[in-house]
Amino acid sequence: MWTKQNTPSISSSNTTDMANDKKPSVVKGTTPRGVFVFPAVTAPDYGNAAFPKPDGEYKVNLRLTEEEAEPLIKKLTPIYELAYKEGQEAYDALPVANRKKLRNGFQMNDMFEREYDKETEEETGNVIFKFKSKASGKNKKGETWTRKPGIFNAKGIALKNAPQVWGGTEGKVSYSVNPYFIPGTGVAGIALRLEAVQILELVSAGSKSASSYGFGEEEGYDEADEFPAEGAASEGTAAPEGEEEF
Repeated sequence: MWTKQNTPSISSSNTTDMANDKKPSVVKGTTPRGVFVFPAVTAPDYGNAAFPKPDGEYKVNLRLTEEEAEPLIKKLTPIYELAYKEGQEAYDALPVANRKKLRNGFQMNDMFEREYDKETEEETGNVIFKFKSKASGKNKKGETWTRKPGIFNAKGIALKNAPQVWGGTEGKVSYSVNPYFIPGTGVAGIALRLEAVQILELVSAGSKSASSYGFGEEEGYDEADEFPAEGAASEGTAAPEGEEEF
């Protein structure tokens, strides 16, 4: 769990809205290039018997080195600070009886996770950011909606019939971010919603990446020749803004 003392340093320009108590509009962005871990971007993850996800969930964990992650951390920090401020206020506003039941008091979920080597249990120097979005749900009118993240190739072309995207694939993630607070647990944080992914080096169906064979980028065949698409990669009815739960 994160504590106030561990707040990343941020410039004064990034804290202007917070200083004026102005809630910023929904922040969107694109991550640096990283490695996909346990991705589910071509088909939803419905969980398992012990932990079912009936609405389905698209997700991708992105592995970055600490250096690569710096621009992303800098962009997310003001929203993280806002989540802390609003979460603390919401926690303080809870009835006393409710707060007494929360033994750990107010807490913040971490912005990212640090990666540890399974054998040595030492830090690898990498960090993991988790992005996800619901595959379906209902709006306030009770109407069902479905959505899926866009999938684009290295040239920015949307893939309608995208290949399976396996762990080890390299690419970027388009995301939106919102602060949240859960009254039942007293926990706050920021939700990183998966909007789309760009595949820069594909690993599919157990294959190895091009770089593992010593291949680099060359002129010639492109996956867009096999998987053409027009427009966005999403299908069905898009989720209304603000309807999705994290």
